[in-house]
Amino acid sequence: MSYQPAPIDDSSIQLSKELSELVELVARNNHDIWARGRLEEGWRYGPRRDDDKKETPVLVPYDKLPESEKQYDRNTAVGALKTIIALGGRVEAPTPAASAAEQGGQDVSGLLASWRSRKPRQLTLQQYKDFGKRANAMGESLIACDIADEGLKNWERDKELRQIRALALARMGSSEQAHEILSQLRAEAHDDEETLGLLARIYKDLWIKTGDPKDLEQAYDGYAQAYNRSPDRYWTGINAATLAFAKGDREAASAFASQIRATCLEKLESTADADALWLKATIAEASLVLQDSPGAERWYSEAARLGHNDLGNLGSMWRNARILLRSMPPEIGVGIERALQMPKVAVFTGHRVDDAGRARPRFPNELAPAVQGAIKERLIESNVRIGYSAAASGADILFLEAMQANGGLTHIVLPCNEEQFTLESVATSGGDWTDRFKNVINNADEVVVASDQRLRFGSVGYDYSNELLYGLATVRADELDTELVRMAVWDGAPGDGAGGTADIVTLWQAGGHAVNIINPTEFMPGRMRLVSGPAGPSIRAAEAGEQDLDSEIRAMIFADAYHFSKLSEEQIPRFIADFMGPIAALARDARPEPLYQNTWGDGLFFVFEKIGDAGRFALKLADCVAGIDRKAAGLPEQMSLRIALHAGPVYRFKDRIINRQNYIGSHVNRAARMEPVTPPGQVYSSDAFAALAALHARGQFRFDYIGRLPLAKSFGEFPMYHVQEMKAGWRV
Repeated sequence: MSYQPAPIDDSSIQLSKELSELVELVARNNHDIWARGRLEEGWRYGPRRDDDKKETPVLVPYDKLPESEKQYDRNTAVGALKTIIALGGRVEAPTPAASAAEQGGQDVSGLLASWRSRKPRQLTLQQYKDFGKRANAMGESLIACDIADEGLKNWERDKELRQIRALALARMGSSEQAHEILSQLRAEAHDDEETLGLLARIYKDLWIKTGDPKDLEQAYDGYAQAYNRSPDRYWTGINAATLAFAKGDREAASAFASQIRATCLEKLESTADADALWLKATIAEASLVLQDSPGAERWYSEAARLGHNDLGNLGSMWRNARILLRSMPPEIGVGIERALQMPKVAVFTGHRVDDAGRARPRFPNELAPAVQGAIKERLIESNVRIGYSAAASGADILFLEAMQANGGLTHIVLPCNEEQFTLESVATSGGDWTDRFKNVINNADEVVVASDQRLRFGSVGYDYSNELLYGLATVRADELDTELVRMAVWDGAPGDGAGGTADIVTLWQAGGHAVNIINPTEFMPGRMRLVSGPAGPSIRAAEAGEQDLDSEIRAMIFADAYHFSKLSEEQIPRFIADFMGPIAALARDARPEPLYQNTWGDGLFFVFEKIGDAGRFALKLADCVAGIDRKAAGLPEQMSLRIALHAGPVYRFKDRIINRQNYIGSHVNRAARMEPVTPPGQVYSSDAFAALAALHARGQFRFDYIGRLPLAKSFGEFPMYHVQEMKAGWRV
């Protein structure tokens, strides 16, 4: 389509759709050319422009620019197009862009939107591969696993889909599962450099965890073998160079690095943009191996600019750099970290804006713009790119809006369903907060509903949601090997009730963590210090007398005996004595004892106060059953237990039928629905249990991601993990 010379209005909203696309394309290209020029001059990203330090906050990809900066580039583009037309030139609309599904999404939000809008099992094999590779590049390992799993249902033997799944699992720390997949590929004669390199990566992960020289040697041998088979696959060679350096073999490290740097510099002259990221990252790492730290900084800066959206790839660059930096002066590490600008994860809490008529306000509505400006500044200063928060009116929404305006990823955890949460925590503030809530929800990368319905008594639903939020953020930071920033909008005064901002900040600080605090009262005229009023009565205090009922967060185990339905009447007594007997003995000896235990035929239900106690008992239960001699007992040899772990808010009540304390609620139901989809002999957990374990039982268990599984009786689809004990010096 062509345009004849005609006036162009400087306001992009008055341009036709086609011409607006052209303006956007020109603006994007102009910005990229400008950014490359600044990098060549030695400029770096910084929270504010500093000509002396050669730092600027707009040295980022076009998509991550603030809207004001994008509009500046658009206006410049309009001026250029007007000049072309004035000189008698012709403007043609750009070729229509590929659909989001075809592109796989240019950022995480686009990727997730494209994946969610697909028609399951109607994608081509290549589309599954493209989606999976892009998810891994962006650090979305859970999504990459889900993509590969769905594709493997149709192409179960496909090598690339299995490699995608193995890489995602390895990045999440599920080394054993990844090793199993790759070993099977190798056994099928897929002895290609990709499989060899990924296997070597598994051993590198193990060496980083265990420090065992045997793991380091196997990792080095695997990378070196893969590179020698295919010298064009420079990624295996640079890993061999880095691990040779770690082994102390500087001669071999230098030989690998020199050869690889020369190869990549040559390739860079004619490469497509899609390959430039890893070529530059490899040149940077090779320069670091050769102890050319200024060169390493420059190349890492360029790679980081290209890979600004690819958090998984940035994490891999930083991870390898840290191996080398162990043997270098600390100031070199500071320079490399500054060049890479590794994004951080933030978990957030903050006050709601005060309801109209509050006598002693903590956060008056009129302070919202100033507080949001402070939040944006702190996010830029800390280089936060991934945020976890609730979405109540006030500070939560201001944080989410700031994250989304900065181009960051937002993960929202709601304590109850959207409708109920809106009524309780958004709409009461009036103004436009409900509309703003809907906007941040629609623009979020993930929304997790902790409990579909809030429990009637107390604040336990909000306490659980806060812990789940904190745990999920901790898991994400661990996965990316980056820092978790704890950020709060808090007036510094005691809280207004359990689960409030003050309590969360106190919890974080009690764990020895610094909290990045923004005090809203500092923005009041005259900096007048206002103090929160006393805590109001809780819901439970007004209603507790109605009946013997309370609410609390508890860890739960559901289990049942696989193959029980196939037992004959003759086998039932042996099942009671020889199968259930050892389980009963284990429960009697458990320390601490379960808060509650029950059985019905082949089913078991245990409730524990603490996450760690429940996890350890579940693993002991699996070991106990595995040690039963079924053949000697005359029972089916395949008989085993399916064991499911979950944690959530429940009701504790006096059961009038059995005349003792019992537990009930939707989270009890969820735990029960998990057990039927758990394989015999295995212990599976919910994502909630894994998140809370990251807080309360850190380092005690290994959680291998299985995928999103549909639970029994149409209860819904949830992420599930295989649970094992984390053993010191664990090896494949």
